Amino acid sequence: MALILVIDDEEMLRRTLRALLERAGHTVMEAEDGDQGLAQLDVQMPDLVLTDIIMPNREGVETIGEMRRRAPLTPIIAMSGGGSRGGDLFLTLAERLGASATLTKPIRQAELIAAVEAALTSAAGGYDVQAAAR
Repeated sequence: MALILVIDDEEMLRRTLRALLERAGHTVMEAEDGDQGLAQLDVQMPDLVLTDIIMPNREGVETIGEMRRRAPLTPIIAMSGGGSRGGDLFLTLAERLGASATLTKPIRQAELIAAVEAALTSAAGGYDVQAAAR
């Protein structure tokens, strides 16, 4: 189906997302931070990017901005754990910078698949993940 780049500094979460996405028929590339994710763009352009917001080195908001510059039409889904680190604020900023959708961790499988499928079929803009998961 689609080639998806998953960027997250938590290895266990990357593995889980990979398994869920591959089960849905997608091919997955992984990166542990924004620098590695941007380097992956030089190797092979994904059909969709799923990126964490809070990461070491190059964090998600900065990564989204640079990806929009390099690949303006590639859908991006931003993820964050929210909570005390201001994740919800960062997710709002991610949408303003061009994220097609946002997901709050922990991510339910139905939300993930709905967001990915919608982002792949939709040109751009916001997306109500909770409504699609119902």
